[in-house]
Amino acid sequence: MATGEREQGLDDGLTHLSNQLSIARKELQNIRKDLRRLNSCYQKDIDNVITSLKSWKCESCSASGVAESSTSTTKQEDEDNALVFQPIGLITSSFQEKRGTPRQPGICINSSGRITLFNSIFTNPSHALEGLDQFSHMWILFHFHKNDTTHVRAKVAPPRLNGLRTGVFGTRSPHRPSPVGLSLVRIDRVEGSSVYFSGVDMLDGTPVLDIKPYIPQYDNPLNLGHTCNSTDTLRDRLSVGEPLDDCVRMPREAPDGEECGSADDGAKPPAHSAFTEEQIRVPQWISEPINSQLTVTFKERANSYLDSPECTDETGSSENLRNTITRILEEDPRSVYVRERYSNQFYTFLIDDHHVSCKFDDTNHSVQVYKIVKASSVTEWKGSFDKSEHDH
Repeated sequence: MATGEREQGLDDGLTHLSNQLSIARKELQNIRKDLRRLNSCYQKDIDNVITSLKSWKCESCSASGVAESSTSTTKQEDEDNALVFQPIGLITSSFQEKRGTPRQPGICINSSGRITLFNSIFTNPSHALEGLDQFSHMWILFHFHKNDTTHVRAKVAPPRLNGLRTGVFGTRSPHRPSPVGLSLVRIDRVEGSSVYFSGVDMLDGTPVLDIKPYIPQYDNPLNLGHTCNSTDTLRDRLSVGEPLDDCVRMPREAPDGEECGSADDGAKPPAHSAFTEEQIRVPQWISEPINSQLTVTFKERANSYLDSPECTDETGSSENLRNTITRILEEDPRSVYVRERYSNQFYTFLIDDHHVSCKFDDTNHSVQVYKIVKASSVTEWKGSFDKSEHDH
């Protein structure tokens, strides 16, 4: 009898707890409904306040209509001054995310990329590329399409300054009023409507605004020769046979690709330069960075992957991938924020279909690559450092 009463008591207790749980669930639902209603009311109040502030005018402005006229004029001026650029093509590269992407084309000079022109710009895109293969290098102007900056900053903190800030126009940072990038790369070959190049520092899918051939006689300050003040003076000196020691060439139009020598045909620079090496200067934080290059090592597990058949390229070697990883990590791809807040922490990034995991040792200025796997086999690779920035 005692056992039956005990079981009955347990059943009653479970029934009571079940009823209490149902009541609690209903209360939670009611609370959620109240929160949604309050949030809706709050949002409406905020919208009303914003609308009131936008339409508010002082008495003098209301009387004269100056405020409305001024606002209209400002909007019209902004529209008139707006510039709209249409991309001419897209870049295909090994770098899918900002994390781990080289900050300059010289970091990974052998990393390959491709520009493919749109058919919508030219009826025959290949015609626009004729003659480009005569040059060894080219400038690429592109859009920082992953730049998620919400407002313009007058000062930025380049990684090489290790947290110090300087004017945005004194840096190569992508966080600029007009997010336009500029990179000098090596032309590998031109095929149809595509240009294959080396020295990638752009994300896959980057919109290209323009490409221009690199001409050292005009783009390298050490090769800029003197020009005469006037054409008449030059002709007068030529007519009497006077030597032209300080006047190398006739004044001419800006370079248009029809120069007498290409960038790789052995053409010599002018006999005189407008500048000397001493006159070409850069800030000390560029020539002597605060942070030295890191020492990069590979653990046995990473080496095993690099030596595996799935990692070899068309030449049967994985050295290109090893060298790319080494060059990226030597320059410390972490942003200043990540470096200071998550020092000596794990870091992951993607190169093509390769997921690279490493750990930084800031005390010894080194980084160790401990694992490389196929990215397609990794379900969650991004890690906890989404604030990583592709700063220049």
